[in-house]
Amino acid sequence: MTNHTILEPLREDQWFIQSQELRSFLAKVSEISAHTVDDRTQTLARLEPYFQELLVQQEWLPQKFAQVNPESRMGGGIGQWLLYRAKNQSLSIFSLVIPPGSTTPVHDHLAWGLIGLYKGNQEETVYRRVDNGDAQGHAQLQITEVRRLKTGDIYRLLPPDGDIHAVKTTSQSASVSIHILGNDTGCIWRHQFMPESHSVKSFRSGYSNAPCEEEEEKEHALH
Repeated sequence: MTNHTILEPLREDQWFIQSQELRSFLAKVSEISAHTVDDRTQTLARLEPYFQELLVQQEWLPQKFAQVNPESRMGGGIGQWLLYRAKNQSLSIFSLVIPPGSTTPVHDHLAWGLIGLYKGNQEETVYRRVDNGDAQGHAQLQITEVRRLKTGDIYRLLPPDGDIHAVKTTSQSASVSIHILGNDTGCIWRHQFMPESHSVKSFRSGYSNAPCEEEEEKEHALH
């Protein structure tokens, strides 16, 4: 199964919004993650209060990054809007917009990180993989937790803990969550699970507003 997690470096850090609040938060992320590189549990614990402050502020995220996306690779009209990514692709920040009643595929992230609910309500189903991964295309999952999430709630990813989940919007309006993850999540190949059939496949979610590097190069070549 394809699982490419190493990407070519970008030419520079990429910003997709102008937000002093997000830039200030990113400075904290850079400082804390650099000093806790050997202990990501500490990284997440120290970052969480600053992330909480960011979620409370409801003016910094432009409306166009809180919209659904009918052409989403995630399906169900889910928008995955890139806000920032580091040039070495060691960090990405993006918003995930899930329409009312829609559910993400069951998926993993393959990175440490924090996810916080910026708007709306969600139900998150967390899974643990219980097979050894030896059988191609086969995966046995077990539900470990179902959480009801409201605006301002935060959860941690520290693979394998909490890394496999599906999220459904339970509010009458779309839910918007902010993701801070230690990779270029939309551009790496990761895993989509089908628990009912005990199967798994590689997938790449992409972003609603930014190509992955090789897609961008292909586009340039066509012109």
